[in-house]
Amino acid sequence: MYIRFLIPINFEPYTLNAINYSSLLAEKFQGEITLLHVFTPYFDENEETDDNHKRLSTIEDTYNELENIKDQTIKDFNNPNITIKTKVIEGYPEDAIPLFCTDYSPDLIVMGTKSKGETIKELLGSVTLDIIRNVNFPVLAVPTDYDLNLNKLNNILFLTDFCKGEYTSLHKLVRLTMSFNTVIHNVQYHPEGKEKADVNLLNEYLEYCATTYRNQKMEAEFIYGDDVLQAATEYIKNTDIDLLAITRKKRNVISKLLHPSITKTMLFNIDIPMLFFHQ
Repeated sequence: MYIRFLIPINFEPYTLNAINYSSLLAEKFQGEITLLHVFTPYFDENEETDDNHKRLSTIEDTYNELENIKDQTIKDFNNPNITIKTKVIEGYPEDAIPLFCTDYSPDLIVMGTKSKGETIKELLGSVTLDIIRNVNFPVLAVPTDYDLNLNKLNNILFLTDFCKGEYTSLHKLVRLTMSFNTVIHNVQYHPEGKEKADVNLLNEYLEYCATTYRNQKMEAEFIYGDDVLQAATEYIKNTDIDLLAITRKKRNVISKLLHPSITKTMLFNIDIPMLFFHQ
């Protein structure tokens, strides 16, 4: 299976970490990785980044730096199944990346994110938030301090409504993770407690999973509590979840997780990658 990864790069360490994650993912497939940098001219060429690295002042310098990163990645992973390309375009990232995605159609966009202790704009990066909201392709946000070990992709939490509308996202999730010996925990948060949960809906969902994904380990259950974030965080810790997947859609309780302040709270409590699908 051939998977196309798009990694937006701004040369900061937190975005470069996304290359490592994507490269290891690509080893499980025949993979193509495109390293994309959006070049935005700056008025002050001496302006420095947070990590005291000078901003690259010309497209040529940017392209050369991106090629250096490509060469180092190829050397580090030495895998003939991985094709690595580079692309430099001009504009503003929040506008240029979605436009590039329209033509490129990536299977997965991988965005590196900053560490805890930042404001919400710095934590996810305003560009990451914009990309999550404005593209129709899966987006994976990888924290810079995440302990990268793809041999330990044992448990994935898919927060779902158990409705048929989620089947498309589930199919994409299985496709991306089918090469790993992992368990997908399909979990619905029910704010009104166990007695109000629709067991028939859960059983119908489980039956679909059993007949459609015979070789994929699946579990399905409800979680309860006064707060969806607290319930999800407790489940993540108790079940040793390695990846959290959510479908972005309107008018459901899961969509509340995507509000910036709540997303910030979630990332302050867990340090695992978050995968966003779109519906």
